[in-house]
Amino acid sequence: MKNKKGKFFVLEGGEGSGKSSQLKKLSEYFGERVLITREPGGSPYAEEIRSLILNSENAKQADAKTHFALFWAARADHLKNTILPALARRQNVLVDRFDSSTYAYQVFAQEASELKDFFWKMRQFYLGKNIPSRYFFLDVEPSIGLARKQKQKREVLNHFDERDVQFHTRMRKGFLDFFKQVPYSTIDANQPFDTVTMTLVTELKKYII
Repeated sequence: MKNKKGKFFVLEGGEGSGKSSQLKKLSEYFGERVLITREPGGSPYAEEIRSLILNSENAKQADAKTHFALFWAARADHLKNTILPALARRQNVLVDRFDSSTYAYQVFAQEASELKDFFWKMRQFYLGKNIPSRYFFLDVEPSIGLARKQKQKREVLNHFDERDVQFHTRMRKGFLDFFKQVPYSTIDANQPFDTVTMTLVTELKKYII
């Protein structure tokens, strides 16, 4: 019996994990079999919220609760207008960041532990049964990842990229805590880029339609 819908996957990773570059490789490899989209953003309205979150002059001073609310708002629009229609077309979807990033960044990195239980309630409210089939985590040591970021001179950094190594260490702990609750695969992103690509493709092929 054929699957009625596509499968929903998430690619996660800390800063400097090579996530964006790996997504380009995955797009080349899988082509139209996989719709690659991103968070925050991925739909017209969510992209407007993305700009507010990352590019506003006042974004850095906003607290975790404010970012938390904005990310969920963007996610709701992204899910409704991009992800679910693609899955209904029996297309696989791979999202560059998803709810796992909200958990890692806002609950852990921004040290808003009071949001931890609320996060899971929001997840149920906004996503319901529309949860990812599997998360793929590009795990990189924060110090290595930040060093890579600093070498990427052409890339414009947002205020999260510019935080110190302690922030990114807390973020990694948040990812690892989140992944205790969901199906996931870890890829060692400290390895050479091409090695990571081959490992990631092999891992994705186990689950993709």
